[in-house]
Amino acid sequence: MDKKKLRNDIFLIAALLLIATIALIIFSFSSIKKNLIAKVYVQNDVKEVIDLSKKEENDYFVQGTHGEVHIHTYNGGIAIVESNCPHQDCVHMGYVYESNKPIICAYNEVYIIIEGKSLNDAELG
Repeated sequence: MDKKKLRNDIFLIAALLLIATIALIIFSFSSIKKNLIAKVYVQNDVKEVIDLSKKEENDYFVQGTHGEVHIHTYNGGIAIVESNCPHQDCVHMGYVYESNKPIICAYNEVYIIIEGKSLNDAELG
């Protein structure tokens, strides 16, 4: 009887691990989109809308609450490459290519959200 219960427990654990792995794979692929835009906010106001699907290399500068923030796009990704914030967490994030990972510079109240391009956004880029 104990062997049967142990076998059922092992089967249940294996099934749960399989389901979790499949869910993780589906979530990972669903967050990667071909037509991405990045919206750059300063104090909740959109300052820049950047079309990442063009995969161009460009520099953008936005004025944060304590200084200028240098944003760089490269090969469909976006990064804050220079900021005057004390800890530089936003700079150390590097390039982001997915819609489920925002870039935040709390010191300057600048944040970047990547999302799928809608029909209205296509006219901006």
